[in-house]
Amino acid sequence: MPTAASTTFEGLLDRYFESVLADNPDYAAQAGIASARGRLPRGGLQFEARQERHRQRALAELETISPRDLSAEQHLDRLALRASLLHGTEDYARGRHTLDPSALDHVLGLLLHELQRGEDEPALVAGHLRSLLRQTPTHLAAAATLLKNPEPVWLGIMAQTAAGADTLFAAVATFLERTGPEPGDAARLAGAKKAFADYAAHAQSLAPAPAGSFAVGAATVQRRVRDELGLDYTLGEVEALAQSEAVRLGELLTAACRPFGRKRTTEEILETARAEWDPGADLLGVYRTETARVADAFRAAGAVTFPADETLEVRPVPEFMRHLFPTAAYSSPGAFETRQRGVFWVNDLSVTKTTAAEQQAERRQHFGLSLTCAHEAYPGHHLQFVTANRHPRKWRRLFAHAVFYEGWTLWCEQMMVDLRIDTSPWLAVQQLHDALWRCHRILVDLRLQTGRYSYRQAVNHLRRHLGFTRARAEGDVNWYTSSPTVPMSYWLGRLENERLRARLMTRRGWTLQQFNDWLISHGTLPQAWIEKYGLD
Repeated sequence: MPTAASTTFEGLLDRYFESVLADNPDYAAQAGIASARGRLPRGGLQFEARQERHRQRALAELETISPRDLSAEQHLDRLALRASLLHGTEDYARGRHTLDPSALDHVLGLLLHELQRGEDEPALVAGHLRSLLRQTPTHLAAAATLLKNPEPVWLGIMAQTAAGADTLFAAVATFLERTGPEPGDAARLAGAKKAFADYAAHAQSLAPAPAGSFAVGAATVQRRVRDELGLDYTLGEVEALAQSEAVRLGELLTAACRPFGRKRTTEEILETARAEWDPGADLLGVYRTETARVADAFRAAGAVTFPADETLEVRPVPEFMRHLFPTAAYSSPGAFETRQRGVFWVNDLSVTKTTAAEQQAERRQHFGLSLTCAHEAYPGHHLQFVTANRHPRKWRRLFAHAVFYEGWTLWCEQMMVDLRIDTSPWLAVQQLHDALWRCHRILVDLRLQTGRYSYRQAVNHLRRHLGFTRARAEGDVNWYTSSPTVPMSYWLGRLENERLRARLMTRRGWTLQQFNDWLISHGTLPQAWIEKYGLD
């Protein structure tokens, strides 16, 4: 029999998320609500203030509900809802909307989201693209009114986005032309392009914020470590853990490299292996075969249960979108989509080359694709998200904590090694090198967001400790500046999985499948919350 408090809590969840989805059709569309596709939110100061009122009202109502009267499942939603609300109120209070000129990225992301569905529903996607293009000038004009003093790093990222936007607009134009052009297409594209240029010019005309204004500060980082990662560590303890792990992983990496020559670096070993790898001309076929092989190997090992009624398609990136993708990428189904189908995109740029040597060089960029298949497909992001999207509690599907979903993918990579699903001699070298990178992310993320590192110091840290080029290090740090505590979530989440494995498999005798099935059955929430409310 539900208590009055549990009924009130369910009503709070319904009211809050229904209002969020109604006000943010872009978010609703990505969640799989078909009626919301092709629409942009209103934006502007009044819109931001309205969203803040929703958050404050929900927080106040949450304070009136006795936690003792909630079920274990409701407790998990309570923690996730509070974390989300506090995150939003923090960003609003510090005026992130006045600092962050990311509206261009937002619009491009929605256009790309539609293009990814183009092969399946071309006429519908064409209509949505035209609608988004038509709304773009009004949306960006409202977004421009928010900006006061753009953060310098984010302003630089926006400039890069604005400079590269024509490539995506060209992809949209090509798609519309192939689908069946309409008389107003050229005008809609021209209007959207002009709106992009106007927004960028406005942002660049404003006085920038002081350097380092992206940093949220120690108090906010501490709260997010506690309330979004679910960890009861102080920031000093987080740093000590990362430093200890860097030493441990460095020693393991040195040992793994030793059979390849004592004086050879990790990069030299992997470059040699890459140069000797020949996937053949049918790279897409290799991805399809390897994705199926890795999935079958995890099934045979009894590592995790594969959900029914899900599909994963391994597809080539369409020709007109090749310049928009990395070597490989994954698109997950929306939380509320009936058909849980993911797409694993393969971008084989060798088809754009003329000589055999150039073609081979492009295909070798996909070296190590078995780890990519485990990370992105089975049992990584795809399997985890389609499982989460089936959770019986509707709103649970919208919570997505990086400490879980990225911790899970690194756990999948570790299982690749432990279960010998790939017996390549260099696999452990690559896996440990990537693990060390994720460990150093903790230090850089922590020091950047507390103001102990400048942008340049963060870039130099990655170059010094991981051998990154300047361009690669800057690309990484650009992301770190805008996503506090997400970069550290990767390795901290991986360690949480290892801690729980020791408790439940080593000490309680659970099987690997029992452990993994339990872990992913609660949705995409911090492991510590699942441990507290999801164990008997």
